Amino acid sequence: MSRLFLVVVLSCIAVAVADGSKSAHVENNPELVELLPHSENLTAPLGWVLYKQCDSAWGSKELGSCGSQSICSAGCAMSSVAMILSTRGWKGNPGTLNSWLDSNRGYEGGCDILWSDVDKLGYTKCMGAEKATYEECCTGVAAGHGVVINVRSGTHWVLVTGCDGKGNFKVNDPGFDDDSYSYSTVGEIVVYH
Repeated sequence: MSRLFLVVVLSCIAVAVADGSKSAHVENNPELVELLPHSENLTAPLGWVLYKQCDSAWGSKELGSCGSQSICSAGCAMSSVAMILSTRGWKGNPGTLNSWLDSNRGYEGGCDILWSDVDKLGYTKCMGAEKATYEECCTGVAAGHGVVINVRSGTHWVLVTGCDGKGNFKVNDPGFDDDSYSYSTVGEIVVYH
């Protein structure tokens, strides 16, 4: 290993540890990722933050102003968006995003997320709901775009973290332990630049 390469790698680690963020160069290197700070609810498959909607820190909180729904029972879309925001440096989680959305009229009908309202936080630009091809989604994710897909016959939302090249998305699923879904089962697709 050249001396210059070693200095650059160590500099990336020092910066990542100092400010709590992660460098993409470090995240994708399994030998170095263990040096970075971790939390119980954070993993970095392909660099994307993973939140579980039923986490004890926020799962029991009311989703928006629904009354009968909690983040655990119906917060998959909002939790998926929180993953995008946190991956991009926002210092929040599904609990804080839920509170922010509720306070800033970011829910329609009390608990349906208004996708573009999170753009006000300054980390995203919602491109809206699309019916993109598998290849377009994969290209977007590879470019760092946040892609949230509707699965399980329209009842659940997850964040796409990659593609396997065989028609399947790798995902961060906030509600289930699934790590992939077939493109053929996807309903709506929401894209963030």
